[in-house]
Amino acid sequence: MEIKIRKAKKEDAEKIADMTEKIWKGYTIAELLEKRYGKICGKNWWEYKKEEIEKYCKNHPEYVFIAEVDGKIVGYATYSLDYGRKIGFVENNGVLPEYRGKGIGSSLHKKVLEEMKKDGMEIAIVSTLEIDIPAQNMYKKHGFKELVKSIHYSQKL
Repeated sequence: MEIKIRKAKKEDAEKIADMTEKIWKGYTIAELLEKRYGKICGKNWWEYKKEEIEKYCKNHPEYVFIAEVDGKIVGYATYSLDYGRKIGFVENNGVLPEYRGKGIGSSLHKKVLEEMKKDGMEIAIVSTLEIDIPAQNMYKKHGFKELVKSIHYSQKL
């Protein structure tokens, strides 16, 4: 299996977005909210996540890396840069479930960190949910150290 990591193109946005439900199932605040309160404004959690991802990929393909296996997109990573503070933010890093455990997410993450360094960033920040143990393990493996825990509360209005 040959893994190819490349910069995204605008035309990749829809394919990336179409993987959203599979990639993020079990790992988003949006899904937790839906489980607690039902669909928000009549949409599934993954529809909101899909729109967010597709919009970001179309507007900022330069901040998106794609992982391909045999020409098929199997994962992606998005990030952003704060040039003023020299901080890079790891945002979405996901791989289709059937391709997990093969180093693809790690390869994407390494590429993002390399790009951040090349662009002059001095600090990289990433956040994940307490329930996302695989992501936590990967970030620790790449040298990240826990900074602070965050608690999310919700209530019905």
